[in-house]
Amino acid sequence: TKVKREKWMKVITCKWIDQNKGDEANPNLRARLVGRELAKDKREDLFAAPPPLESLKMILSIAASHQLDDREDERYIVMSNDVKRAYFYAPATRPIYIQIPVEDREPGDEDRVGVLNLSLYGTRDAAMNWAARYTDLLRSLGFHVGKASPCNFVHEERGISLTVHGDDFTSTGKPAHLRWLGARLAEEFDVKTEFLGPGRGCSQQIRVLNRVICWTADGITYEADQRHAEIVIEELGLTGAKTVATPGTREDAARAGPPTTTKVTGSSGSADGPSRTDVSSGDYGYLRFEDVPLEPQELLAPSDASRYKGLAARLNYLAQDRPDVQYAVKEVARRMSKPTTGDWGLLKRLGRYLLGAPRALQTFRWQAMPTVVNVYVDSDWAGCHATCRSTSGGAVLLGDHCLKSWSTTQATVAMSSGEAELFSLTKGAAQALGLIAMALDLGQSIDAVVHSDASAALAIAQRKGLGKVRHLKVQ
Repeated sequence: TKVKREKWMKVITCKWIDQNKGDEANPNLRARLVGRELAKDKREDLFAAPPPLESLKMILSIAASHQLDDREDERYIVMSNDVKRAYFYAPATRPIYIQIPVEDREPGDEDRVGVLNLSLYGTRDAAMNWAARYTDLLRSLGFHVGKASPCNFVHEERGISLTVHGDDFTSTGKPAHLRWLGARLAEEFDVKTEFLGPGRGCSQQIRVLNRVICWTADGITYEADQRHAEIVIEELGLTGAKTVATPGTREDAARAGPPTTTKVTGSSGSADGPSRTDVSSGDYGYLRFEDVPLEPQELLAPSDASRYKGLAARLNYLAQDRPDVQYAVKEVARRMSKPTTGDWGLLKRLGRYLLGAPRALQTFRWQAMPTVVNVYVDSDWAGCHATCRSTSGGAVLLGDHCLKSWSTTQATVAMSSGEAELFSLTKGAAQALGLIAMALDLGQSIDAVVHSDASAALAIAQRKGLGKVRHLKVQ
């Protein structure tokens, strides 16, 4: 609504954002008017949560685990709903004044501004207003809001599991119930609806959050957006280069190193004074740390450092769906603050691996609905030569379906392999609890078992009392 501009009004500007959400071969052009509101004050009430990516994978797992019924109308399918101009369905909750866009200016608008009736992209509370709008609607339809994530919903009577990511709704359930939900959403919003399944009226391939999801004879396949790998290869100038079989190794990371590293030297403690020997020689004696340059690396130029950071961020996003590159991407991301020439070598090796393996497909095979999630964990003790920190790795499986995997550097320096394995076990247990809560949000009650091959970590985890490991409580 256009109103007369007053001196006390805080007016924000707006601009058009154009983007291609497809690719050059199949363009999907979007133009969006956004406000440019700056956060000049701190507001604790502003919050709009995105769901974890494993919510989407859980939806696909639930669908693939309900295919063994003899009746076709009882087998689950997947529905995707993309709400167009979603924020415009959320009423504005406070007075916001914007400059009138050039395309909407009329004679007499020189002294007028626009006051928003609906939430505009780019304003601080737009996402929160939209979340409140769709949550109220789903509640009115009989859905229960998740406790672990307010973006997950379940309709217990109709057996629908639903997750919402921004303006994308992804759900699974029986075909008749999903069509009921799709019709209710279409009554409220301008929405594009697709069904993934085997029957008439269903597609065999859809895109959700730019992930390609296909319905096959063996199960539901899930693939990351392959454009990220293509962009990395192109940015690194590796088109036509020689490929490698692995994305990276611990030895590569050690050779890259920081500008200077810390080397441990030992002394025999003899009367003639300490003899300086490398610990790797076997003469441990009394240990002390000494800063010495070991193959010092030159810092990248500012322009190359910016390119490194941009590619590392893109790879970090890709690694959510590519367990095969998570360790290598983690090592690249650790060096984002001060990348060196050696770190650029790590990045190029990862690019050569993606050149040979640009795509990775995960299959959610048909199975009966499991009642237990299995979490497998491991660690490499002091795997980082520069900091002596260990890496925790793990994977969460619901039956045959991998819902989450990770490779992370431990925050605490472990003083033994048993400690490193214990920290990895602890992270696995935390992930298991999170998956149990998320599954409950989607209407599935499951237990969890955490698996480790480290007898020391298992013994510590199951002991009673602190004993000789009381220092671990502090850590």
